[in-house]
Parts: sequence; C-alpha cells; structure tokens
Amino acid sequence: MKQSGRLSYDKCLGMLGTTAMWIVRIVGSLIFVVLTRYALQYTQYSNPYGEERSISVYDSIAKNILFFILTVAVLVGLFVLEKHMSAQIQKWVMRIALVLVTVWTGGFGYWWITAIDRLPVGDQAFIYGGASYFLEGQYVFLSEGQYCEMFPYQLGLVFLIEILFRLVGPYNYFAFQFICVMLSVGIVLLGYALICEFTEHVAVAVAYCLLMFTCLPMIFYTGWVYGEIPSIFFYVLTAVCVMRYHKTAHARWLAGMVGSVFMAILVRNNSMIMLVALCLVAGIYMLQRKDKRLLVALLAAVILPTLAYQGIYKMYEVRSGYPHKEGVPMVSYVAMGLQETDGKCGWYNNYVKEVYYGQEFNSDMAALESQLYIRSRLEEFKANPSAARTFFKNKILSQWNAPLYQSVFFSSQYGNGIAPVPGSFLDKLSGEKFTSVLGICDRVQFILYVGMLCYFLFAVKKDGNMLEYLLAVTMIGGFFFSIIWEAKARYIFPYYVTMFPLAVVGYWQAIVRIKALFARKPKAKSEDNIIPFERVA
Repeated sequence: MKQSGRLSYDKCLGMLGTTAMWIVRIVGSLIFVVLTRYALQYTQYSNPYGEERSISVYDSIAKNILFFILTVAVLVGLFVLEKHMSAQIQKWVMRIALVLVTVWTGGFGYWWITAIDRLPVGDQAFIYGGASYFLEGQYVFLSEGQYCEMFPYQLGLVFLIEILFRLVGPYNYFAFQFICVMLSVGIVLLGYALICEFTEHVAVAVAYCLLMFTCLPMIFYTGWVYGEIPSIFFYVLTAVCVMRYHKTAHARWLAGMVGSVFMAILVRNNSMIMLVALCLVAGIYMLQRKDKRLLVALLAAVILPTLAYQGIYKMYEVRSGYPHKEGVPMVSYVAMGLQETDGKCGWYNNYVKEVYYGQEFNSDMAALESQLYIRSRLEEFKANPSAARTFFKNKILSQWNAPLYQSVFFSSQYGNGIAPVPGSFLDKLSGEKFTSVLGICDRVQFILYVGMLCYFLFAVKKDGNMLEYLLAVTMIGGFFFSIIWEAKARYIFPYYVTMFPLAVVGYWQAIVRIKALFARKPKAKSEDNIIPFERVA
C-alpha cells in the first residue's frame, strides 16, 4: 500500500510538471504568434521631440521576411562551418566573438553616456536628486504630497544611489551611468553563460554574439538613471544561478539566486514579476526533487526584499522625521491602465497623482475611488466587447510592438526645452537618422519574436527542467501584467533584452527539429540471401 501510494504521489508530481510545461508552451506560443503577426506588418514608435505617445505605421513585410531568411541562412552556415572546425578552433572562434561583442557594448556604451551628456529629468531627477538631497540632510521629497512620499517603492533605488553618492559625491549621475555601461557588458556575458548552459554548439554561441551587436536600445538606455539596466542584469544572473544549481547542486548558486533576486527588486519594484515566476518554476522543481534547500532559498528570496524595504522605510522615517505612508495605492495604476486619453490606451495621464491629491493624500480613499472606477470601466467593456478588444489590442501593441522601447525618446531629454547640439550624434539620431535606427531595431524585433515563437514551440519540452524556463515564464507574466498596468513601451524593455539568448536557442531547436524531420533513414538491407563468409587461415 505504501509503495502504491508513493507511485501515485510521484505520478501526480509528474503530471503537474507535464501540465506546467504544456501551459508555458501553449500560452507562450499564442502570445508570440500574435506579436510576430503584428511585428511583420506594423511597427510603433515615440517621436523623440513629440508627446509621449505611440505612433503606429505600416511596416515592410518584404524586408522582415528577407531579414528572417538571412538570419536563418547565417545560422545554418555557422552550423556547417562548425563541422569543419577542430575543437581548439571552435574555442577560439567563440572567445573572439564574445570579446568583440563585449568591447562593442562597453565601448559604444561609454561613448554614448559621454556624448549625450543629458541632464536626467522626470523620475530620474527625483531618484538621483532625492539621494543627493538626503545626503545633504534635506528631506523635502519625503514630505506629504512629494515624490518619495507618493511613491515609496522608489526608495529602494534611492537608497542604493545614496550609497554610491557617499563614495563619488552627490548629483554625480555619470557614476550611475558608468555602472549601467558595466552592467550592460555583464548582461552580454551572462547571456553568453546562459547559452552555454543550453548547448556547447559554437554556432549557437556565435549567433548570440552576432545578434547582441544589434541590441541598440540597451546602449541607449545606459544613460537612463533608473533601474532598467541593473534589473535586467539581475534577471539574467538569477536565471544562470538556478541553471547552475540544477547541474551542480552547490548551495552557493542558491545564495547567488537569493542575492540577485534581492537586488533586482531593490532597483526595480516591478521585478516582483520575476520573483513570482521563480516561485512557480522553482516550486514545481522543488516538489519533484524534494529539495529542502531550494525551499529555504525561495523563502529567503521572498522575505529578504520585504524586510529590506521595511528597514529602508524606517531608516528614512527616523532620519527625516516624516512618517512613512503607503502613498499612491497600486490599484490606481490599474485604474489608469484602463483609461483612454487622447487616443492613448492605458498610458500615463497623471491620474494616480490627481486621485491621490483629490483624496488629500489618503491612500485608502484613493484606493476606494480607483476601485469604483475599475468596476465602472469593466461594466463599459462588458456592454461593448468590440470596444474592449480594440482598447486592449492597442494597449498591448503600443508597448510590445515598439522596437526602440522609447530609448531614443527618453535619451532626447524631452520636457526641459534643451535641444541636442546641432550636428551631434544625438541630434542626428533624433532627426535624420531616426528612421534608419528604427528600421534596424524593427528588423531585429521581428527576428526575436520569431525566435521566441520557436523557443516556446520547440525548446519547451514536457520532460524538460522547469528551472530552464524562468525567463520565459517571467516574460509571460510581464505580458499579462502589461495588460492591466499603466502602459509604457519602456516597461517592456527588460523582457526584450532577455529575449536575445532565448530566441537564439529557439532557432537552434527549430533547425534541429526540421533536420530530424527531413532526415531519411537508410533502408535496411535484407539478410535472407546472404551467405556467411569466413576467411580460412
């Protein structure tokens, strides 16, 4: 009876894992079928010097298809060349490719942050300005109705930048930009490490390096004094740590996982999406393997960021004398995400501030007002389903079908009236060269989306290791989160960068499947009329 019960339990766990794999495979495939279809025919962008809105235009189907064919041809060519290389030559080719792309990323990134020299505005200004003010003993940003009081979740990044400014001096945002350049190089290296966890094929590794040369939005965001670049670094580091733990079972990789999740959430609160994804994939893995150490690590990954934020809130409360408040309720962002303003579906329209100010900084009352609005809006959608479909379609595409992800828009430093130096690279990038750069990133986005579709179709397997799919599950979570939350193409940028290694793996797996499909098995020779022959000494 005990043996029978054990078999039943193991069978249930096996079914759980298989079901989870199929859910990831089906949902991910459906998402990227839709995104690939629209990326083929349309593209969207934010005008560098215009209002923050998404402009939709027709794309070149012929160019997208041609670029796709060239990509496949290059990858197939790399596999053919790989067969004619010795093991030593393969190692050197991989090393040279990695060195070239890291030098490109670091060199272009450093040149970029020195060339643009744009004074951070908007949220960036409040982040690095708040850290600088706090160092000087000024805490006006924590007073009622001010930035850090309304958005206390930003204090994690403010705290980290304050630590940096204690070393390099206040208002030194260039130091943070330099760190972003170094982290962008780290993202390239970690993506390469992730590829090596999947396969030892030199063709796949070199294809990844070639594709990373085209990740221009990551370069443009190195000058962004915010948490996007750091959070991506910790996303990919977490993925590498869990895969290394699967292969080695060393506890140090669990410690790395906890530390990277902790930092990801401190620099960008929306990294909670990755934490949820980690709990799902690692939870299934833990149950299947009965891994108690992983359970402890997961608990630490959940508890430590929460404790850290509470500690940071208390520290600033003591230092400033201003009591900590909940600030703008999260539900207000959901309410704003359901609003259409001047044709913009779910984009920021200052609603969260207005409702908070309107309720005299009372979070509970602001939350209640937002909840009432959500109910009213959902009733409108229920009464008019076609309007709901149009709204959410436009909201999704305005975020996911924007190949620059507002990187040039924000680099152009909108809002302060200061134009780039005439004739400078930024001036050309925001003007005459904008269409060319958009076209390059547009082709790359289409290639990535096709690769991601291949990834979900061919790389996600029912008998696979669930930990491998952490970034994929995070991406699915981010997609659904983007439907309900405030819309902004910049919020999709972290998922875009993590697509690069996964898309290459997707192409590789698709080629393997197609090759196996067309491979013809040799006909077995009949042995009926064969007479044994023995050599006579």
